[in-house]
Amino acid sequence: MTARSLRRLQQWFAGVVEHRGTAADALHSGPLARIVPPAKVDAVIAANPRLDAAGMLDIYNGGYLARLVEVLEGDYAAVRQLLGEAGFRDLVAAYLAAYPSRHPNLNRLGRHFPAFVRTRRRLPKRAFVTELAELELALCLAFDAPEFTAMTPAAIAAVPPARWDRARLCANPSLQLLTFRFPVDRCYQNWKDGGELVVPAAERSWLVVHRREDRVWRQRLSRVQFGVLQRLCRGAPLAEALAVARAGEPVGDWFAGFARDGLFTGLGRSRHSAPTEPSRRA
Repeated sequence: MTARSLRRLQQWFAGVVEHRGTAADALHSGPLARIVPPAKVDAVIAANPRLDAAGMLDIYNGGYLARLVEVLEGDYAAVRQLLGEAGFRDLVAAYLAAYPSRHPNLNRLGRHFPAFVRTRRRLPKRAFVTELAELELALCLAFDAPEFTAMTPAAIAAVPPARWDRARLCANPSLQLLTFRFPVDRCYQNWKDGGELVVPAAERSWLVVHRREDRVWRQRLSRVQFGVLQRLCRGAPLAEALAVARAGEPVGDWFAGFARDGLFTGLGRSRHSAPTEPSRRA
């Protein structure tokens, strides 16, 4: 067997394993049937007394999809609950057809899932499901973000007052800021507390997700709080960020709370960046 023919055979086997239907469906699909005609499959896959070639291939075909569905069930448990087992499996199968697993790090498998859900125009409750998926992705990213050392309130208090007008704070790498058309976090928390997960009426909401002491936290914000924190994470000087609040807003209390929660790692000119993804292998 030449290297080229081996490569073609590997492509055929991968195509059968990854196919959304059964192995029999895969064997008769156009691209795969051109590599190995269905009538010649027995020459490639030796049958046994219990299973023919298609039956043996089904072991791999079904197992592959089941494993990847299991991975995404862990990351998107609330979405699965809302759609049901069959609906979630069908959505994941379609997602994998568009974004097949091509990396040994399974943490990367679901990173396009919310964006994909947004494109599924026939998906029931699509707008809310998309935002629910965005929340669950943010939780995953915050949990898997690189290690960091938070700037303590004492360290912040030690900064000379004259420096604050131009001081730029570095956000910790787990921090995720989200804005929603629905009260997604309220619904998510109700489900976590044992309640039913239902689609609510539209209601704007703002959220910060971050990791502290190996736990992921979610905090609902007002629109103004969100604007202040967003500007700080983008590298705006403290005085400029706080200036977006209305007169009389307790901006000092907000900032003290952000500091206590470990949302900043120090002073500098760096901008907030998305967390990286450590390895989780199959």
